Amino acid sequence: MQEERARFWRTGVSLRQLLAKPRSQCSTWVGMTGGKPMLALLLLLQSPSDIIVTGERLVEAQAKCARGECTTLRDAQATIALAEEKFREGDYLDAKALLARAISRNRDKAAEAPRPVAALYEAMATVSLHEGDQDDYRRAVAHQVETLRDHLPAEDPAVLSATTALGDMWIKLKNFPQAERTYRGIEEEALGNGRSAAAMMAGLKRVWLAAAMRKSREANAMLDALERRPIAQEERFRTALKVVRLRIAVSDGDDAAITKLAGEIGEGQGEAPILLWAPPYPRDASSAANAHARSFGLVDAIDTRSSDLAGIQWVDVGFWIRPDGRTAEAELLRGSNAQAWAPAILAQIAQRRYSARSGDSSAGDPGSYRIERFTRGSTYRTPIGSLIRRRVRSSGFEVLDLTESATPPPT
Repeated sequence: MQEERARFWRTGVSLRQLLAKPRSQCSTWVGMTGGKPMLALLLLLQSPSDIIVTGERLVEAQAKCARGECTTLRDAQATIALAEEKFREGDYLDAKALLARAISRNRDKAAEAPRPVAALYEAMATVSLHEGDQDDYRRAVAHQVETLRDHLPAEDPAVLSATTALGDMWIKLKNFPQAERTYRGIEEEALGNGRSAAAMMAGLKRVWLAAAMRKSREANAMLDALERRPIAQEERFRTALKVVRLRIAVSDGDDAAITKLAGEIGEGQGEAPILLWAPPYPRDASSAANAHARSFGLVDAIDTRSSDLAGIQWVDVGFWIRPDGRTAEAELLRGSNAQAWAPAILAQIAQRRYSARSGDSSAGDPGSYRIERFTRGSTYRTPIGSLIRRRVRSSGFEVLDLTESATPPPT
């Protein structure tokens, strides 16, 4: 019997709640994970996962679903797994096409199978973000949240996990004021409805957004208010609040302070390390010049030309996270042809600091190994002098954790 193995998307919603099904009922078991790098503290609230499809080759299983011979759950599982394989190989457009066809087949089944349909939208959002189509990304996130809110109870864990997805979307689109308004609205509504966990999650993201915008006094004041809430005494939120406060304190990258933080925020054996500090990603000269001009309300210094067309550029980087929280041996594993920017990524990873854990590297404990996909930033625009919308280069990178988990499957 052949077995195809693939990873589910590491995105914001806890997909364990989206597609969980006992193994006795289906030849596919699914566990889930989340973990947006920007808010690594929320890894505390999530867990790793795999998807395994047994009995048939993945391509053949997905082809049956494309012919309408599968349940919505099975269609989502097989299509997302196959789309992830294509994504890993750099075939972003093929992955998007697979997911788009699956969404078209299943969107009218949202009422009876909201979790699988929402998972398809989430996978589409992930691929679209890396591929650079921000319109598709925005629509997919909106449909994902709408599907869960409309067809699951408000207290359902999947709905709770999705409460901040819209705010996360605005951050990815670099609309920070709208992200703040979205998080604040979610927090106020959740407090009014007695949903303290959802309110705390939105509040934490408001704090981190304020800190990222260098509003340390405001961020610490919000943290003080959050720590006075009864739910702050729960272990998951108590640790998250501590991480955020200490990360704000070491936002200037002071090595001594980071070392102290790495020791105070201990990481349990076998759990994913928590990113405590990292320098900003490098920006090319044209993107930096345009960003500087926009900060003063000016037009772009280097405008997009009608002849500009950006290809998809990506690399996979592997590196060790040592027991003391430092990184080591970052190396380029594979990628697209244009990789002149890859050395800057390796330098950024070399300066990261993660939470420390029990273990002694001198005694042979190497730490944990991680593989991350970096896609160079791009977006779709219609340049001056053209009527054709196309992908053009933008600043920054999209990052996705591709690490295979050693965590046993849920039963």
